[in-house]
Amino acid sequence: MIEINDHDRYYWKYEYDVVAKYLLPLIRQWGVKSEGASLLDVGCGDGGGLAAFHDAGMVCKGYDIESRRVELALQMNEGRQMDLRVGNIYVAPPPFSGERFDLVVLHDVFEHLDHKDRVLQTLRSYLGPIGKIVITFPPYFSAYGGHQQLMRTWFARLPFMHLVPFMVSDILPRMRREDPVFVEEIRKLSRLKMGMRKFELLLAAAGLRLEAKQGYLVSPNHIRFGLKPIGSGIVGYLPVIRELFTSGVVYLLGRV
Repeated sequence: MIEINDHDRYYWKYEYDVVAKYLLPLIRQWGVKSEGASLLDVGCGDGGGLAAFHDAGMVCKGYDIESRRVELALQMNEGRQMDLRVGNIYVAPPPFSGERFDLVVLHDVFEHLDHKDRVLQTLRSYLGPIGKIVITFPPYFSAYGGHQQLMRTWFARLPFMHLVPFMVSDILPRMRREDPVFVEEIRKLSRLKMGMRKFELLLAAAGLRLEAKQGYLVSPNHIRFGLKPIGSGIVGYLPVIRELFTSGVVYLLGRV
């Protein structure tokens, strides 16, 4: 057993609300069935989102690379029957290899992953005959696409600061007050630069097709700041402009 603090409880509830109030209604609108469907959450974190899928009638499994987060998920699931494991998508065979699912979810995980072509192929391997993949992430070139909100120094948290020349490569590593883990993650995101166009170009090679997408000027993730989500509308389809002003995007994918 591990100690659960107030932040753990807050973050679990936040994860639950994002899925229950926004992600689930959206994918249902796209025709994804929840009652009785099998679901795999890759990078399930503390399990709040997975619990929301469970409460919608799904048969839920999930894994995360961080053992503490999986333990938190197990302790906070309040008796929900979910199969949760510690696992790494890069290590063959990945958790639940050989099983097939109606829905595979990566909620704000994809932008952090290396070898994205391999990741997409692994996700495809999990799909059942009518299976779908849902991937969400904040496009890198958007205001907080560098995850600089993790920083302590006020000017490092400014919108678009991660795009300022030399900020990530030269200035950020020299800021002594900052957590080196966060600094390294921001530098990694800068190297990967996961934007919408880049993501969409990866799909065909992985044997996947884009079935639906929803961009947001204000992402559902921003409910933790007291903000209400706002869809991007036509802005989400404008080249270049969409990369800057879409703070979050949800993709529904199927097999080619």
